[in-house]
Amino acid sequence: MNTKRIFLFLFFIGIAFYGKTEGRITLPFTDGWLFKKAPAIPELALHAPLWEADWEEVEIPHTWNAKDMQTRANNFYEGVGYYRKTYFMPADWDTKRVFLRFEGVGAVAEVYVNGSLVTTHKGGYSAFACEIGTLLKAGEENEIIVKADNSSRPDVIPINHVLFGVYGGMYRPVWLIATETTNICVTDHASAGVYITQKNVSKKKADVRVKVKLDNSTLQPAKLNLNNTLYNQAGKAIATDNRFFELSPQGVQSIESSFTIKNPTLWNGRKNPYLYKVVTRLYENGKLIDEVIQPLGLRNIEIKAGDGFYLNGEKYPMYGVCRHQDWWGLGSALKNEHHDFDLETIMDLGATTVRFAHY
Repeated sequence: MNTKRIFLFLFFIGIAFYGKTEGRITLPFTDGWLFKKAPAIPELALHAPLWEADWEEVEIPHTWNAKDMQTRANNFYEGVGYYRKTYFMPADWDTKRVFLRFEGVGAVAEVYVNGSLVTTHKGGYSAFACEIGTLLKAGEENEIIVKADNSSRPDVIPINHVLFGVYGGMYRPVWLIATETTNICVTDHASAGVYITQKNVSKKKADVRVKVKLDNSTLQPAKLNLNNTLYNQAGKAIATDNRFFELSPQGVQSIESSFTIKNPTLWNGRKNPYLYKVVTRLYENGKLIDEVIQPLGLRNIEIKAGDGFYLNGEKYPMYGVCRHQDWWGLGSALKNEHHDFDLETIMDLGATTVRFAHY
């Protein structure tokens, strides 16, 4: 990972690495979607001729306001849009748990699988995850529908489009995640299920705590082994912790590990964006059943009144830009290459900080 992508990872994403890891399957779920603008259609009418007509194929990320919100400030489409996709579930996934993880849907979402409502999410700028495996048919085609709505409403912030327009649609990526029946929690506010905190950080040492939320969907307790291992940037393991325990059925349980890293290499902004990583592995009967990888930049920050911002005990100049997730002709539906271009431009300016505008 080069310096620019490390910087992007820390400042624009700040979440877990999502990709192919041992013990779970994580796949992009962005192709093959159909879209149509439509009024709110009652569920019983979803298969009527009106419902079947006028779909267009789109690729996620997508927003229906890519042009009209930028050219007609007071006359853009504000309302409901539907996304539709068929998904063939492998026959050998019949014992797996299957989830969808949405990075952002503007601004209220409803998710349906084979005609049944799975979840509702309010808020266009927060990720959410839902379990869909219980409604999927293994070895068959399944229909997934996402209803998005960016109408102004008093119970969803922002409550209207006055300060800035809220783009409608599935404007950020979607992922499909498959795990075993016991896993590192996927649905805890769409987090990685692994929470890392750091204290007493200096050049001499750093205290690190790793909390892992585990989810057992079965009716029986599970005898498990949880391993948390810290690796330096070269990939060398520098600390590890094993926990053997019995996970109670039908619920989420937290397990914690604590480490003290001596003489750590501190994350130092653009000068040295050094990253450790925490690899969390879950075993059952000696078999790896789940794994999550999280980045870790060890650093000490301090704000002194009337003086300024300090990073690792040294004064750090803060000057930068306000960055909007918004491109002409694309709206908020940006891909990685657009984020990379924005970051490269910001870095060319010599900025040391970025303000996230609204989102």
